[in-house]
Amino acid sequence: MRDFTLACILDAKPHDMLYTRILLTFASRYVVWAFHDAGAELRRDDLFYPSMIYRFARTYPSAKTQQLAETRLLNLAEALGYEPSPHRLNKQSREIRPFSHAELPAFESWAASRSTDRARRDSYGLLALAGGAGLGATEIAAVRGRDLTRTPAGWVVRVTGKAPRSIPIRVGWDSYADIAFEGLGDDDYAVIPHRKESSREIALMHYGARYDGPAIRRLRITWIVDQINVLPLASIVYAAGFKNVSSLLRYAPLAKVMPEVELHALLRSTGATQ
Repeated sequence: MRDFTLACILDAKPHDMLYTRILLTFASRYVVWAFHDAGAELRRDDLFYPSMIYRFARTYPSAKTQQLAETRLLNLAEALGYEPSPHRLNKQSREIRPFSHAELPAFESWAASRSTDRARRDSYGLLALAGGAGLGATEIAAVRGRDLTRTPAGWVVRVTGKAPRSIPIRVGWDSYADIAFEGLGDDDYAVIPHRKESSREIALMHYGARYDGPAIRRLRITWIVDQINVLPLASIVYAAGFKNVSSLLRYAPLAKVMPEVELHALLRSTGATQ
């Protein structure tokens, strides 16, 4: 179990020695608990998924430690490439945790209170790209000044990589982009430009946890949940950078059913002109 845990920590590439020690403390106890108490096998896909992590976090008596364990282990799972599998879909309502609208204003205060201009710009940029456009850590790490366009209607992000697309930063989050990207050169990275290219993605995955801010993963989840009741399926798949519609299954428990009168009216009208 020790070798297994160490291998997981090393593959996650923590950003510094202190964070490595903290992560190792939680991960070591978690692996022992999952193997002996939860009956999991020593396989990453059988250990590092959110519902199991939530159960483990509740073994701590302190609410603060529960939250810390949960955050650190969820970041580890994301760094190790966790993807939900179909047989766990019945657990997805617990695993998908968007931020509530009541929580969102605190993020602006968090970004504004960072101690340096660079830290404030990075924090606002993270909010704009993850919360305002639904980008993941890998995609944010690749965004440069040339990928950002300020139009009369607002900001637009050109996403490169495995799922190239063009996404607007939504209203309410675009003011963060104004602060973060002012004066950004075409070749400059939009967020944490001082980081080496090889470590930028990992640093972004852990950014919220390290600086007591929101995690990119939950900001992206919040953005997706806000879209599922507005956009057609194919459009959500494109906008979120998914490969196919099956990726939306995990969000199904959070979708809203419209009132019956509206639903009947819409169903009667679809295809009427064909």
